[in-house]
Amino acid sequence: MNQIQPFSSSLASIDQAPNQHSFTVNYLINSCGFPFEKAITASKYTNFETSEKPDSVIAFLCNHGFTKTQASILIRKFPHVLVFNPEKSILPKLEFFKSKGFSSTDVVKILSLTPKLLQRSLDNQIIPSFEFVKNLIGSEERTLSAIKSVAGRPLLVGLESRMAPNVDTLREVDVPDAKIAFLLTYQARTFITSCERFRQIVEEVKGMGFNPMRVSFVLAVHALSSMSKAVWEKKIEVYKKWDLSEDEILGAFGKYPWFMMVSEDKITRVMDFLVNKMGLESSCVSKRPQLLSLSFEKRTVPRCLVYQALQAKGLIKNPKISFSPMMESPEKRFIAKVVELAKEEAPELLKLYEKNLALAN
Repeated sequence: MNQIQPFSSSLASIDQAPNQHSFTVNYLINSCGFPFEKAITASKYTNFETSEKPDSVIAFLCNHGFTKTQASILIRKFPHVLVFNPEKSILPKLEFFKSKGFSSTDVVKILSLTPKLLQRSLDNQIIPSFEFVKNLIGSEERTLSAIKSVAGRPLLVGLESRMAPNVDTLREVDVPDAKIAFLLTYQARTFITSCERFRQIVEEVKGMGFNPMRVSFVLAVHALSSMSKAVWEKKIEVYKKWDLSEDEILGAFGKYPWFMMVSEDKITRVMDFLVNKMGLESSCVSKRPQLLSLSFEKRTVPRCLVYQALQAKGLIKNPKISFSPMMESPEKRFIAKVVELAKEEAPELLKLYEKNLALAN
């Protein structure tokens, strides 16, 4: 079978294409790399009889920082762009992003991931949303970071329909603007949640006893907004299989909301390793929920092996060496306070640690 190359010059006929849209279907397949069925679907609302307009869009994108592959990705996600007037509908948005400090690479990435931004009104949607985010965050640099982190999606959602009402919901329960700005900077997708669902989540988080003045409140809101009720319940059940009570699970979530952001697979792997391989009590994890968010391969396993080596030599009695701080310490502190501290009694520790760390990379 011959592989179709995006942006090839061939417009070979496709026998199965609908007659009224056969040129469009051919073009989408041969020039943009569309699968046949998707080309048929796209041709129903993106129709053209010559290649002049779509060719001009492709050329425009490639002349403004897109590679052929990136342009193809954008078009496959949003084929309607092929009938746009590039100078009127695309260029002003590119110029706006660059005027605000986004690099060409940033703009290409944002539009490749969220191409429907090209469909939104610059004056009525994109600019007001950008200014709203910037006014709340208070720094243009952090605003750029927030928008890049979620591929511009806060600019895609209606300011009046979702973002502003969700911010107001947080303010109603006395969440400070600084904490709202924190959430918007690092987890902006939270504000895309529908207003009704967002309000329910805020009330639920408040009912759990989270303090609206603390950053854990907005992190808990983010955690709940990122999963369905069914997924939440599944994770509760996975923890319960390791003999954690619901009170222990919710208590761990209260201490560290990321506790419930971990995938079911990772929960199982980490709990199995800590309980069955390390011999720890399940309650150790609920008391130190940060353990679940550590990299399993690059942090948990290598450091646990060091811990076991220390344990075998009877060095765990050293009050400066204990399990949870040892696992959670930054790399330099771990080397200095654990490996170097035990260097005389266990000189092989550094080699053991580096060997297992290398296996994870």
